[in-house]
Amino acid sequence: MSEELLKLLQKWINNVPTIILGSGASVPYKIPGMFDLGTYIKSNCKFTNEIDDCAFKEFVNKFDNTGDLEKSLLEVKVTKNVVDLIVAKTWECINNADLEAYDKILTTEYKLPLKALLSYLIKTSDHKVSVITTNYDRIAEYAASEINAYINNTFSQNYLGKSSTNLSKILPANLHGYSGIVEILKIHGSLDWFKSAEDIKYQLPLRRTIPTHYVPSIVTPGVSKFEETHMEPYRTIFSKADATIESSKSFFCVGYGFNDSHFQPKLIDQIKNEKPIIVLARTLTERTKQSIIDNNCKNYFLLEKVAENQTRIYCSKLAKPIIEDSNIWSFDEFINYVIK
Repeated sequence: MSEELLKLLQKWINNVPTIILGSGASVPYKIPGMFDLGTYIKSNCKFTNEIDDCAFKEFVNKFDNTGDLEKSLLEVKVTKNVVDLIVAKTWECINNADLEAYDKILTTEYKLPLKALLSYLIKTSDHKVSVITTNYDRIAEYAASEINAYINNTFSQNYLGKSSTNLSKILPANLHGYSGIVEILKIHGSLDWFKSAEDIKYQLPLRRTIPTHYVPSIVTPGVSKFEETHMEPYRTIFSKADATIESSKSFFCVGYGFNDSHFQPKLIDQIKNEKPIIVLARTLTERTKQSIIDNNCKNYFLLEKVAENQTRIYCSKLAKPIIEDSNIWSFDEFINYVIK
């Protein structure tokens, strides 16, 4: 990469971008993607009720034909019992993988490039960094904890945390002993969030099982995805995410495929208004390229893997993409290369 392009990347990073994490950001930690999640659901959901069993078998047939979990859940009308068990098994599948990743992070077997980026960005004058993620896992929380940051995710930070809109008023100056604030906006919910029988939302950290009489507060693929996001805590989180995107100077995306219709229209509006964006991906989705390149956005870097030790770079300053002999498309290599 030319010195000119490298300096431009560094300038955009120094603007303290809002960080956006998609499912691709969790792949290095062996968090299951949609296909593996669908396979787990298919193998671990059993029903004795004939109506539930028929509805679930219809979903399984659709998934077997398409391999697309979200499409299968959107196109097949399943019963409430089926939805409830799918939510529980989704939580179970992702949570098991997350806790295994947590153990490996503690032993430093897994690297956390997000830790290095947060550590770099939080040293800015206001000591605050925002992360928006569609992931349920706790990778962002682990990285923020590693740099001794206070985590603001709209829940109070204790063993029985409750949702609160007042947490947005916490200022870094009031947090003695912390490096600053990392705001983590989990727009599809978190493994740590649960709804009680009284419909009270709690944060119950690092559970190995779902508490009795509680339901995981995660937005699963399918029709219920759109119903859930109109309720708390998602309404507050979406509102905060929109405000964060509007006020951001730039954006840094890892493994995000621009396939979420909930908050990305606001993001696309901002980058069309010339706010810089950097996207790292193993393979850029067509939706990503359509949203950025085909939308005539003026300030972008898109990086994807071509082959081993080769990265394709799309940049608004280049007439056509270039291929570089490096793995700068990967988060870890990008951090080593750009942050000096």
